[in-house]
Amino acid sequence: MARRVAGVVGLVVLLVGLLSGCNLFVQYYEDVDELCKKIVADWKAQAEVVDVSYIYVHGIDSGQQIDLEVIVRAESATAEVWERLEDIANRDYWLSTAYDREGHMSFQYVVYSSDNPPAKGGVEPSKSIGQGDIGVSPKVGLEKYGPRPTTR
Repeated sequence: MARRVAGVVGLVVLLVGLLSGCNLFVQYYEDVDELCKKIVADWKAQAEVVDVSYIYVHGIDSGQQIDLEVIVRAESATAEVWERLEDIANRDYWLSTAYDREGHMSFQYVVYSSDNPPAKGGVEPSKSIGQGDIGVSPKVGLEKYGPRPTTR
C-alpha cells in the first residue's frame, strides 16, 4: 500500500510539474537563442555571405548544442573569410549572457562555398571549406573584445 501511495504521489508531482511549465527535459535558454540570432544577423551583414542558418538543440539528453552553417560566395571562399566569421561569432558569444552557460554548450560552425553547398536540410562536412568551434577564454575575450555584461 505504501509503495502504491508513493507511486501516485510521484505521478501527481510529475503531472503538476509538466502542467506548470517546469520541464527538466527541455532546458531552452532564450539568451542562447538570441545569441544565435545575433551571430546570424552579423554574418549576413558580411558581403561575402550568401546564406546562414543555425540549429539550436537543447535538452537534458543533448545539453546545449548549437550548429551554425554559413555559405560564402565562391570567390570569397578563403580561410581569411571564415576566420573573420569565427572572430565575429566569438565576439558576439563573449558579449552575450549565454557565455555564462559555456560549460554546458557545444557551439560549432561549418562554412561552405556557394559553388559546393550542402544538400538542402543536410550538413556535409566533407564539402565544407572550414569548420570549428566557437568559444574564447576569459583572458583572450577580455583583451580582444573588452569587458562582458554583468547582468543577465
